[in-house]
Amino acid sequence: MIEDSLKNRAHVVDYDPDVIPTADEVKEILETGYSLVTSKQKGYPYQCYVLGPNSRRSHLIWRLAEGDKIRIDEEALGPSDDRYRENPGLFHMRSAPWTLIFTPRVAPANPFHRRAFDSTNSKWQLDDADYVDFSGQRESTAIEIGMLAKTITGAAMDRGWECSYNICFPGRVEEWSAFPFINFAPFLIQTIGKGKKYKWETLTPEESVMDTDPPFETLFHFVDKG
Repeated sequence: MIEDSLKNRAHVVDYDPDVIPTADEVKEILETGYSLVTSKQKGYPYQCYVLGPNSRRSHLIWRLAEGDKIRIDEEALGPSDDRYRENPGLFHMRSAPWTLIFTPRVAPANPFHRRAFDSTNSKWQLDDADYVDFSGQRESTAIEIGMLAKTITGAAMDRGWECSYNICFPGRVEEWSAFPFINFAPFLIQTIGKGKKYKWETLTPEESVMDTDPPFETLFHFVDKG
């Protein structure tokens, strides 16, 4: 059951460098996650770049993310001072054996939808790079990526592996020049491996009490009671 796997997910701070899933294991996880999602008109307007074990590259991605955090802080609050601390929420990326980078993609229609759109003189917008990258489509693409990331997490945890996520990274594709295969600015980074240290282990008892989720009633408002 999904509850049995996902209820135990914890944010990873450090992955175990000695316990690494194989490429075949990761492929099976991704195939399982993909089989559990759908997409509007089966467009799947996203690409997932799967990066395997490479410590230097993992550190480069982490530095990009940490640098973006510093930029945001300095734009809002001024230059960093002696209070600056590296964000432990980003550490999982520097030790990640497997890193998934999700971006938009130009997505042609399948034969069924191509015929339907052509016969009604309608525009299939997902094969327009400007629409995919700069319009409101980015929001719906992000939603679909989020759903896929969660099914990937469930598939990984069912097999004894763990996942963490990050959305703190440069938002312009030009800033990803070290990764020439990336054509559109990423939406999400997800990591897969075996957790060795978790966020909850870095908190004091007082911090654990403070670091809470909002109550159910804060987020879910029943307009109709039924």
